[in-house]
Amino acid sequence: MDCKATREGNVIVVSAVGRLDGFGAEKVSDLLRSYMHENDRAVIVDMGGVDFMSSAGLRFFQSLYTTMKERNGRVAVAGLSEYPRKIFSMGWFLRVIEEFPDPDTALAALRPVGAEAAEKTVAFTGRGGESATLRYAGSLRAAYLGPFSEQDITAVPAPANGYMVGIGAAAPSLAAAAPLVGEMLGIRGTVYTLTTDGNQTPDYLLPGHLEGGEITLASAFRATLDGGFSTQLTIAADGPEGITVQDIVKQTADYLSGNHPEYTGVFLFLLRGTIRGIRSADLKSSLLAAHRAAADAENRQPSRGMHSMYFGRRPGALVPDDVTATQIEPRYDGETLIAFGYAIDLERAGSAVDPALLEPLYYTRPGSPAAPFFIYATGAVYTGVPYVGPGILEEGIATTLDTGKFVALHHLLPISKLRNATVGIAPVTRLDRTA
Repeated sequence: MDCKATREGNVIVVSAVGRLDGFGAEKVSDLLRSYMHENDRAVIVDMGGVDFMSSAGLRFFQSLYTTMKERNGRVAVAGLSEYPRKIFSMGWFLRVIEEFPDPDTALAALRPVGAEAAEKTVAFTGRGGESATLRYAGSLRAAYLGPFSEQDITAVPAPANGYMVGIGAAAPSLAAAAPLVGEMLGIRGTVYTLTTDGNQTPDYLLPGHLEGGEITLASAFRATLDGGFSTQLTIAADGPEGITVQDIVKQTADYLSGNHPEYTGVFLFLLRGTIRGIRSADLKSSLLAAHRAAADAENRQPSRGMHSMYFGRRPGALVPDDVTATQIEPRYDGETLIAFGYAIDLERAGSAVDPALLEPLYYTRPGSPAAPFFIYATGAVYTGVPYVGPGILEEGIATTLDTGKFVALHHLLPISKLRNATVGIAPVTRLDRTA
């Protein structure tokens, strides 16, 4: 059995050649399982090259039909020869699986199911509970703008079953971890890291990995949620434009401004969605080394005014690409994203929050135009996630962690796009900076 899968718009077309017996059915099933995304709703199986099908082939189609029925989708076969059609007819399968003479005719019929929606749908719902506290340690501003040194990197206790975002690394000791701190994300006790060892290879630690004490988790900055998600946003924008993280933040801020009298301009969010295209800016080289180099350059050539190690503009200063790997071209399309982070409405928070508590949570690029929001979020990319209906957050995250395959970790640029998302929102009424 030879088989391949392609996408025609939002429709998956599987072409099979050979015998669809036990071996062939398993091969086609494995291919489709690895190729299908969570939101796929239309599959065509081109049977023009299949001359034999056994009951194992029927079981494959039964499983595929069940999967698509759960998604309110469709399954079609095209180009059936005489013997496979006889097997289909004996099992009454052609009553539920559509038959077409060729793949092009099937595509014309199924494209409306897989077609991209023209309208965005947005729904906010209350979940109850109180507003939340954003607890943080370290300073994001210092990590990027300085001053910053080894003393700013500390050991982190084994995380509880909650959510965390920041800059960190795991190693046998604090001294070994400190030069490697990069993107860090904590989801329900699992800690994901993207260390600055030059390899840009993500890793993760399950909750039990940190409990024995053999591994140290170091952090230059971390923000966590104390409280629950009192509001949920369910949004779908499965068109070619998708919806950006920035759009989600703006719509959430507008909603909170009108519905939460105590809204301070700061909120935490937990997002699970289908990716349209990720843009990222990931730390790729040592923060400690970069700050040392910037300090040495400053000592050799004094200059006026503040210059960051990250966005310095003096001769010999580091440029962003020296420290981060920035990807503006979109990556991934259809994979599942789990992200956690926070957003700050800078104007509103500037008048509602103590500046001494707020300033460590954001930074502004020198010379960059003013932006209404600062968004800090990191996300884990998964493939092979079973279908989960819209509006299901915690259960959807559990399904992703338990059954999906982790493939990437990225610090999200606000222009990252999603096809759809379910977002838990925690309006922050208090900031708590720990030592």
